[in-house]
Order: sequence, then C-alpha cells, then structure tokens
Amino acid sequence: MSMQAALPVALIPGNSIIHRINPITKIVWVVGYIVLAFATQNIIILGVMAVFAFMLAPIAGITRPLLKGMLILVPIGSSLIALQIIAPAVEKPWTPAWELGGFVIYTDGLYYGLVLLGRIVASLIIALVMVMTTHPSDLFTSLAKLKMPYILNFMSSMTLQLIPVFQREFGIIMSAQKSRGMKGSGFAAVLPSFVPVFVGAIERVQQLAISLESRGFGSDGHKTSYRQVRARPLDWIIGVLGFVVLIGLSVISILKGLWNISALITFPGPFVAGLFFVCAAVFVGFLVLIAVFSFKK
Repeated sequence: MSMQAALPVALIPGNSIIHRINPITKIVWVVGYIVLAFATQNIIILGVMAVFAFMLAPIAGITRPLLKGMLILVPIGSSLIALQIIAPAVEKPWTPAWELGGFVIYTDGLYYGLVLLGRIVASLIIALVMVMTTHPSDLFTSLAKLKMPYILNFMSSMTLQLIPVFQREFGIIMSAQKSRGMKGSGFAAVLPSFVPVFVGAIERVQQLAISLESRGFGSDGHKTSYRQVRARPLDWIIGVLGFVVLIGLSVISILKGLWNISALITFPGPFVAGLFFVCAAVFVGFLVLIAVFSFKK
C-alpha cells in the first residue's frame, strides 16, 4: 500500500462544486468552524457540525480518501474518552458511575470527552475537505491577493505541495525494499525507510533553494502566478454566509445558555462503565496491533 493511499492529505483532483469554490471562502469556513467548535461545549452542535462537514465529501467525491484520513481518530478518540471518564477535565465534585476498590470512573467525564472529540472531529473533517479539494497554487495565489507576506505564503503552499511528493517517494522506497526481500509493510518496514526519505528530502530542498535563487525569489519586484483565481459572486455569498452563521452560532450558544448542556444530559452508570471498557480495549488493541505488525517476520 502506498503512502498516498494510507495518508490521503493531498489534493484529490475533481471538478465538483466544492473544488471550484474559492480557496479564501474555504479558509473562512475552516476558521469559522474552529471558532465555533471551541466556543461551545454543546455536543449536539458539535455533532451537527461534524455531520454537515462530512456531507460535503460525497459532493466533492472524496468520501473514501476522507474516511482513510479519519482512521487516526479511532485510537485518539478511544483514548480520549477513556481518559476523560477516569479523570474528567472539569472542576470537582465529580459524579461516580462505577467503583472497584480505589478505581473510580465518572459520568461527567463522558460528556466532556465527547465535547473534546467532537471539536477534533468537526475541525479535522472540514480541514481535510479543504485540503483535498484545493490546489496549493490556487491557495497561494488567493492568499497573495490578500497581501499575506510572500515568504509565509510560499511556506504554507509549499508544505501542501511537498506532502504528496514525500508520500510518493516513501511508497517507492517501501516497494523497493519489498522487492529486495525486506519487509514491505508494518512499522518495522518504515524505520529503514527514514534515511533514504530524509536524504531525498534534503536533496530536494537544496534543488528548490537553488531554483528559487535563480528566479529571484527574494527580489522586491511584482510577483506573478501562472494560475489565476477569481472570486465569483457565489464564492462571496458562501463565504459571507458561512462567516455570519458560524460566528452568530458561537455568540448565540454563549448568550442563550446553549454553550454547555451537560446538566441536561445524564448518562447511566452501566453505560459509562461499558463504554469505558470498550474504549480502553480498542486503544490497547490498537497498541497491540502496532506491536504485532512492527515485529512480524
């Protein structure tokens, strides 16, 4: 399996309406999403945000790559909920759900664990949709029009462009190792690949530095771009609507008392205890799976 397939965080070519939206409009939505996600502790709002963001994936034709990118949430989410149940990130007193000797789990932790997980899921999904449907050069051109510092702009766009390059080189090296009788999968196969990947990265950076210097990267002249990005009326409508709705929901959530609804939601003790053991088992099983694949002959 190539690294591109295992870690799809690059542009997925397409011509959907999501792909055609101006990059600045997408950035407005991502920033608004993050602001709203961290401005509320309402798990219903966070759940709706995550569902809405995921609904953009079928429209853009990136459902499968998005699901692959979200696999990282399985160990993160299970460990987060398990840790919150045994040590809630709120002020005491905590409400015990189950106790065995000196080991206690609390119902308060489940709600705040779901809040933290909801923030991560909603923000990650909308960010992945933006990255997978935006050409780095288009993002660079759009940010340049907003008078973003040229060097910072270049660093941001170049990061997005180099990710798929390194993924492809990593996949090539893994395939070469497998053809020579070495391990071609698992973490044990990844470690020997680090040296050639880093060496190739250094050589690529050196070539890039020479190329930039020969093209007058540090000059004060007017900068141009081969790709031209123009904001359509629809982009302005979507951007303004997204900003107003997301910021408005943040303000309403706080002013109307919807910021935190933990007092309105009660989880049964047996349910909390069962979910804790499931999440703990998933996380431990994930660690065991990593160890097995790492040392598998």
